[in-house]
Amino acid sequence: MSKTKVLIVSNMYPSATKKYSGIFVKNQFVEIKRQAGDDLEISIYAMKRSMTGALGSVWKYLKFFVGFTPFLFRRYQVVHLHYFVPLIVAVWAYKLFHPKTKLMVTFHGGDINAQVNKKNQWLYRLLAKKMDLAVPVGRHVAENVHKKLGVEKQLILPVGVDNRVFYPEENPQKQYDFIYVGSFFHVKGIDIFFEALEAMGKQVRFCVVGKGPEYQKKFESLIEDGYQIDLKIDQSHEQLRGLYNQARFLVLPSRSEGFPTVTVEAMFCATPVITSDIPQFLEQVREGENGFTFDRTNPKALIELMKTAQELSEEKYEQMQNAALQSFPELALERICERLIKEYQC
Repeated sequence: MSKTKVLIVSNMYPSATKKYSGIFVKNQFVEIKRQAGDDLEISIYAMKRSMTGALGSVWKYLKFFVGFTPFLFRRYQVVHLHYFVPLIVAVWAYKLFHPKTKLMVTFHGGDINAQVNKKNQWLYRLLAKKMDLAVPVGRHVAENVHKKLGVEKQLILPVGVDNRVFYPEENPQKQYDFIYVGSFFHVKGIDIFFEALEAMGKQVRFCVVGKGPEYQKKFESLIEDGYQIDLKIDQSHEQLRGLYNQARFLVLPSRSEGFPTVTVEAMFCATPVITSDIPQFLEQVREGENGFTFDRTNPKALIELMKTAQELSEEKYEQMQNAALQSFPELALERICERLIKEYQC
């Protein structure tokens, strides 16, 4: 019996300059290979991201599409695409050559929420007809896939978190009151977080993991002024596990997300979360149980919520830790990949 041949296609994958860009794609690829063994012949064609401007990004995509051309003449039973726009063009062309190939597309949020609009919707609806299965990473993303592309056949499946990497360490020392993990971008609510951090004062202990020139300088200025901030860049997953374990709460005030993975990583480490009230977080946070949410239109509400979190009794905090830890056993990377392998083989 011949092996099922699978090709994963992605515009996200770790590189020397962006070590953790698309790390979840790599993690899935490695775990699927581990689980499937000799049952699958699995390959990957991925763009390794680098720090470039607009022209550099155009050049990267041109190289990506040209580099994909040889794959048009190779036969796979399954092509699994991560990120819909603009890569759907390449795999749509592949389906013209190989109409019997099963085409699966994982939608991450950014590739559908903003990229598909009224002007181009007709085109992407046409391209989406070549899909055999849409795999949105969360319910809100699934709703957008249905609304914008008219796609009915869907399997909601987050990217997964490796519970062999993210777990509660034994007797961790809580060195930080709050931790932020993410890029220093407006969409991540870094301005909201910075305002809250500044308002909380010099007695509160923060860990900030991320980078971005403007806010990096602002954080460094507060450190010089006596604020207790540990500023860290490019942490490995093992290092992140240690930091989650050392923090009482993760704070993430994003304005938009796909299906956030950072929050799940923190919960796998028994660290409750404080987030904005966007729909993607409301899929994850059970108010007052494994975390708290605040009105994203009222940044000062985050400050009040952080003060409330600091005043929790130890008994209540331990209850929240246990609830966080038990929140998402089904999102372990191993179980997500088991489900993907079933889809590849059916």
